[in-house]
Amino acid sequence: MKEDVTLIIMGVTGDLAKRKLLPAIYNLVEKKKLDNFAVIGVSRSENSMSSIIGEAKGFVREQNQNIWDEIERRSKYIWLDFDNPEGYKIFGKSCLEIEKSFKLSGKRIFYLATLPEHFSAIVRNLKKVEVNKHQGDWPKLVFEKPFGHDLSSAQKLNKTILSMFKEKQVYRIDHYLGKELVANISLLRFTNRIFEPLWCKGHIENVQIILNEDLTIGSRGEFYDEYGVLRDMVQSHMFQLLSLIAMESPEKLEGEFVRDKKLEIFKNLEIKDVLLGQYETYNSEKGVSSDSTTPTFAALKISVDTPRWKNTPFFLKTGKALNETKAVIYIKFREVDCLLSKTCPADTNYLIINLKTNEGIALEINTKIPGRIEVEPVKLDFRIKNKYGPNTPEAYESLIEDVISENQYSFVRNDSIEYCWKALEPWLKKKLPIYDYKKGSSGPKELNKWNEKNKVGWRS
Repeated sequence: MKEDVTLIIMGVTGDLAKRKLLPAIYNLVEKKKLDNFAVIGVSRSENSMSSIIGEAKGFVREQNQNIWDEIERRSKYIWLDFDNPEGYKIFGKSCLEIEKSFKLSGKRIFYLATLPEHFSAIVRNLKKVEVNKHQGDWPKLVFEKPFGHDLSSAQKLNKTILSMFKEKQVYRIDHYLGKELVANISLLRFTNRIFEPLWCKGHIENVQIILNEDLTIGSRGEFYDEYGVLRDMVQSHMFQLLSLIAMESPEKLEGEFVRDKKLEIFKNLEIKDVLLGQYETYNSEKGVSSDSTTPTFAALKISVDTPRWKNTPFFLKTGKALNETKAVIYIKFREVDCLLSKTCPADTNYLIINLKTNEGIALEINTKIPGRIEVEPVKLDFRIKNKYGPNTPEAYESLIEDVISENQYSFVRNDSIEYCWKALEPWLKKKLPIYDYKKGSSGPKELNKWNEKNKVGWRS
């Protein structure tokens, strides 16, 4: 994929650009997937691309200085007040100058790595000064999550964007959708006959999606206190993962076909029960209000009212400052009738999709213990790095490559965003109790009663 493209990072001085976006560009150049390009970094403070690239280097394991030199040679830093239309005129002229110097056609990707409150102003000003000179479905606009704060704000933002740009030009990022194992879910289901006939309420007892972190909110206090765990994790990552597990077979495993089937799930998704928690020292974190009731832990029971899944629960659990970092999906199959007279299997079969740390897929089955008429569970285990080595693309590398090649498969459509907010909205308005839990624990003690009530045994 040797593309002619101008990558414009709005908010280039932030952690996202340094930790993820510039390292992703480095990897694309190293793998010769990005050839004739320019990088324009935009922010509201005085800085330089040399300094920003210097900080980004620390997030790439194996360094090739020649690649960094080439990226820096093709980079330009521009100071811009996002709210000032006059500044965009100067910005537009600078874009033309750097594109002319590298003989680029003007295919521009605007990556909005800013705080969400800047999205509307940036979109309006980009359109007002007509900073794009390429025809067709360019420029591309990439929006980081969270996309909106609730249903009303998401609808308003979508309305603003789509009054000026086409949906084909809009890429709403959920970086979990760029992970190799997440992209593998639909292929695992629909290219293996052994799974799809069993992928329904008649054979699956429940689905558990667990996204836990052992880290606190760190330096994200001001942002996190405004959004909390339901907006930050559930409305985006967890609903997207659920939709890939639950959706019906698309006509083709391609962009709009898949996004249409995911939308059907969001329309039929209902949250049945929620438990919320907050780790005990959260209110002393930098940027957090001392009396904040923002939750940092959530457990949810969800139903999907489709013929395939009716009465099959989906359980979601996620939190900060827990006893482990874990991103895994457990598909728990129903028990079989035990034909043994003494020792029956202790548990059912599981399909385990590990999304983080030792990424892979495991099928847990029961087998006979040699010399005894007893069974025990064993794993048929696939690890992606064992098979394909350490150079598996990182999520942002894959997502930027998809934007350049105009592939919207792994991006969230406007209607899906709004249905996800619609499902969550009633629970955002409820005044639910927020239970304390200790850092390094498995969550609030009240989770045990919640588990009993909802008949869930979380897989460890």
